[in-house]
Amino acid sequence: MICPFCEPDASRIFYDVDPMFLCLWDGFPVSPGHALVIPRRHVATWFEATDQEQAALLKGIEHAKWEIEKQYQPDGYNIGINTGAAAGQTVPHLHIHLIPRYKGDVEDPRGGVRYVIPDKANYLSVSDVPATYQIGVPKSCKGVMTGMDVPMIDALRDDLVHADRVDLAIAFILESGLTRIESHLLDVLDRGGYVRVVTGDYLDVTEPRALLRLLDLQDAIEHPDATEQLAGRLECRVFETNAALGFHPKGYLIGRHGGEHVAYVGSSNLTRAALERGVEWNYRLTRQSEPQAVATIEEEFDKLFEHPRTVPLTEGWVEAYRGRRRQPAHVREPVGVDTEVEKPAPPPKPHSIQQEALAALAKSREAGDRAGLVVLATGLGKTWLSAFDSSSFDRVLFVAHREEILRQARTTFRRIRPEARLGLYTGKEKLPDADVLFASVQTLGRARHLERFAEDAFQYIIVDEFHHAAAATYRRLIDYFEPQYLLGLTATPERTDGADLLALCGENLVYRCDLIDGVNQELLSPFRYFGIPDAVDFSNIPWRSGRFDPDKLENAVTTQARADNAYQQWLQHGGSRTLGFCVSQRHADYMADFFISRGVKSAAVHSGPTANPRTESLEALEAGELQMVFSVDMFNEGVDVPHIDTIMMLRPTESRILWLQQFGRGLRRAEGKSHVNVIDYIGNHRTFLQPPMLLLAGGSDRPGELLMALERLELGEFDLPAGCSVTYELEALNILKALAKPSSVADATATWYRSFRERHGERPTASEAWHAGYDPKAVRKGFGSWLGFVDAESDLSETHAGALQANRAFLEALEITQMTKSYKMLVLLAMLSREAYPGEISIEDLASGVAHFARRSRLLADDLGPAIEDRDELIQLLEKNPIDAWVGGRGRGQASYFAYADGVFKTKFGEQQAQADALAELTRELCDYRLAQYLERLQGKKRFAPRIVCSVSHAKDRPMIFLPDRSMTPGIPSGWQSVVADEEPYSANFVKVAVNVMRKEGEEANVLPNILRSWFGENAGQPGKVNRVIFEWKDDAYVMRPLEAQADGPILWREYMRKDIPPLWGYEFSGSRWNQGYVSFDKHIFLLVSMQKAGLQDQHQYEDVFLSSDQFQWVSQNQHAQEGKAGQAMKHHVERGIQVHLFVRATRKTQRGKAAPFIYCGDVTFVDWEGSKPITIRWKMIEPVPDYLLETLGIRKTQ
Repeated sequence: MICPFCEPDASRIFYDVDPMFLCLWDGFPVSPGHALVIPRRHVATWFEATDQEQAALLKGIEHAKWEIEKQYQPDGYNIGINTGAAAGQTVPHLHIHLIPRYKGDVEDPRGGVRYVIPDKANYLSVSDVPATYQIGVPKSCKGVMTGMDVPMIDALRDDLVHADRVDLAIAFILESGLTRIESHLLDVLDRGGYVRVVTGDYLDVTEPRALLRLLDLQDAIEHPDATEQLAGRLECRVFETNAALGFHPKGYLIGRHGGEHVAYVGSSNLTRAALERGVEWNYRLTRQSEPQAVATIEEEFDKLFEHPRTVPLTEGWVEAYRGRRRQPAHVREPVGVDTEVEKPAPPPKPHSIQQEALAALAKSREAGDRAGLVVLATGLGKTWLSAFDSSSFDRVLFVAHREEILRQARTTFRRIRPEARLGLYTGKEKLPDADVLFASVQTLGRARHLERFAEDAFQYIIVDEFHHAAAATYRRLIDYFEPQYLLGLTATPERTDGADLLALCGENLVYRCDLIDGVNQELLSPFRYFGIPDAVDFSNIPWRSGRFDPDKLENAVTTQARADNAYQQWLQHGGSRTLGFCVSQRHADYMADFFISRGVKSAAVHSGPTANPRTESLEALEAGELQMVFSVDMFNEGVDVPHIDTIMMLRPTESRILWLQQFGRGLRRAEGKSHVNVIDYIGNHRTFLQPPMLLLAGGSDRPGELLMALERLELGEFDLPAGCSVTYELEALNILKALAKPSSVADATATWYRSFRERHGERPTASEAWHAGYDPKAVRKGFGSWLGFVDAESDLSETHAGALQANRAFLEALEITQMTKSYKMLVLLAMLSREAYPGEISIEDLASGVAHFARRSRLLADDLGPAIEDRDELIQLLEKNPIDAWVGGRGRGQASYFAYADGVFKTKFGEQQAQADALAELTRELCDYRLAQYLERLQGKKRFAPRIVCSVSHAKDRPMIFLPDRSMTPGIPSGWQSVVADEEPYSANFVKVAVNVMRKEGEEANVLPNILRSWFGENAGQPGKVNRVIFEWKDDAYVMRPLEAQADGPILWREYMRKDIPPLWGYEFSGSRWNQGYVSFDKHIFLLVSMQKAGLQDQHQYEDVFLSSDQFQWVSQNQHAQEGKAGQAMKHHVERGIQVHLFVRATRKTQRGKAAPFIYCGDVTFVDWEGSKPITIRWKMIEPVPDYLLETLGIRKTQ
């Protein structure tokens, strides 16, 4: 037999340098990072190894420990050797186990190596590698449960796992109890099960809010496409008591088709205390053990459910019950309900970022806006934000495109509005007057459903992010209603992704907070992203309409080789609780089976019949009983497993929105969780550019910018929040760089256009091009118009191309017509929304439509002035401009495209009915673009900062402009803006912290470095140079010019307050960044040292001391490791061109208790170091400390 350690699997070896030993990952790990150290010579036991081999193996343990801690954060180790068969040795080749241990990996770790991890000790035993993870096995077989030793909830949940029939007869139902089984009941309904509930009004104990939640469940399954064969059924009834007849049963009946039927009878109401902690007596019966008793209970339930005193539970019944309900009995006298335990949880409070967004929304409304877009990164609670912001409005509409989103949104709103009437709109008019209505756009967007509501039926409308393809349906819905405020929500940071939603919101971006901000404010978990090359050749998989062919994709990724690679990546980078996203149900099942065969406790969760139960799997994952859950898309949103520490992207990225949602499942912060690992596969298709665009390029989809970001990452110059990292294997990085490299097409707009089309499966609109920084007018020279260019790219259907050809003159005129006011676009939008274009519309309806659109935006409302509230005055205004000009042919080409007579305004073109819809779509596209262009110009005047003073620094040997702190300088724009420099027009990209690119119209080349060098010389932005520029708003653009260089740089041995240090190098002070001892920029490192740290906790006390007048010992923070980014930057700062600046103060506070200043000690250079986490570094000072400061800085004067 071949010895597995004499010829080990090369893919498992991670250290192969020493001639005496090697290190490899264990093939059957008992914990993440389980490593083996083995001698190269075939020797059976430790006692047969030579002294030299034993010493080398001990050295190998240190190497293995170092490698483990590069990838994992163990809390301890077990080191063990099995010697002889009696001791468990199965391979007769000496090997030392180094097993990382983690808090909570076993219930009681005491005893250590006496009994390491019993259920994983014998990996050769078939019983230790279960064929499937056992979910739903009752934790107790007891017939009687008293609540003290075995809470009823444990057995109840286990029985619900596979149930398809549930009957509950419960006297008292409180919200606290219902929430304990609510998700399990929803799982039953999702499986097509049948749930019946009968409760009562006895003693007024049952809570109205609990009854409303039951109705929420009932609504959740009554969607328009449901049938009894496909969806479950929930029936709720109430037993109405009187003085002579009470109601006090507590019975739970649970059944499974072809399986066991169980009944619980006893004392437990549906309350938290009764299910989890109260002294209760409950008896669990099964049909198998006591068939007659169970049958009798089932018969009695049927009788009770149909009892004459039971009535259907409805919204109206709950309202009447709430009105007549006396002070609850459990407040007046004990009836077995612990009022403290059962007290409803208070609604959550908005966190800091949500508070900022709420303030911005309030300011937007105060300014007169009636619509606005909020960009909030996944995990920061955009749905919660909408619930908070709309809480003061009586009627609210929440619109989304998926049922799952609506359900989750309703659950969120229920926490904020526990007594409100919340309903899903199903087209059945169940609850047309709900306080908050959650509607799918597919249903409500239909004309026959819209017409059931008045235009002002809702005061506040929330629109969740949507894909471009759904824009027309959303637009129809939004154009119909006229709320007091329209809120658009998106998690995608790039304006291109939300161009359609931004247009619906009047181009009003109210607030934006991205992933990096969330991590910096410690609201999201830090992430460690690993980009892995995918062996699948995606060029062989057809790509249609923005996605891969699903069948061919499934076959390509569902292979043993790819699964084994995923397993190896998980061993290296995974944690203890992993969520893996797959391409299909079969793929998820395959991956779960593969991982189970490797001894990993796994489950597959999806909507198919082979899936494990959703709720039980998530609970097991959170509890650590499961290590891995594979899903398709059920967990994109709404997953409440805070301790998920690993996300595996096993599917290609076809949608930014979807990728961010999946990424966000691991961003929840939790006690003991330091970060989330993200394992993402990178393939040879442009769609794989989307994750690095989101993580590195601020969402920009310009290939050139992404390529720059990838190069900076490769050089170690990319700045990420503390605890975050982005690491690509070399092959994956090369794939991305090749994909991101701009094509040979000379025209930049065409290059971007084709890249967009390839990634999204459809062409961009004119407004999407505008928001991406590519003005559609750039293609007019070669193609006459934007639509002419689109036609040349073969992206117009035959009908649309015909509409363009027949109406080219008007469409080209519309694209270039001058806009001193918004009237023309408002008129066309009003006609389009009334389906009167091409066609005719009464002047009254036209004026109404114009006012409707203008009210969304304060800027557009200002255009109309007082006329917006006076229909007659507005009619006169529109008749004068633009109707008179359009009818009289006073536009470009002197052509008359419209007629107006007898109060009717109509088009004189578009007579071909077959092309009418296509013409309307093309016109709408141009209107959106021109209005976006116009509003951005107005926003520049009224919303952008009038003056922005910036510093010039450099990155990758190129000067660039760094912006001041946005919180200190409100109104700094984001994205592409028109800029004039040296009287030449440019487009400049304002990213989060910098202006990194400027280019001329229609060109891709970045001319910013050349401009800065022409102003400040070849050394512009280099260390020691203090160069500044200023942006000043004039007319329709920013004018950029240089500020004179200031000579007052840092002065050696002078005292500076912390806030005064950044400006010395042209940086803005930010408390979150500068209130720490180590601050890093591209070419500068600042060490801000307090030598006596009174008041700080022990873990923040470091031994910082002057060893002499020209040597300083500095101890880093605990997270810094020698091999880390910061450690390597400090060690190699000279060759990398990084300056290290030392600022020191003796104490943190002055005698008066105020912050003490720092003394600038000049630049220092690296001498040597020792240790890791923290690192102790010796620095050599360029200038020695002068004698007069020796005593102040605690330096002993040498003789």
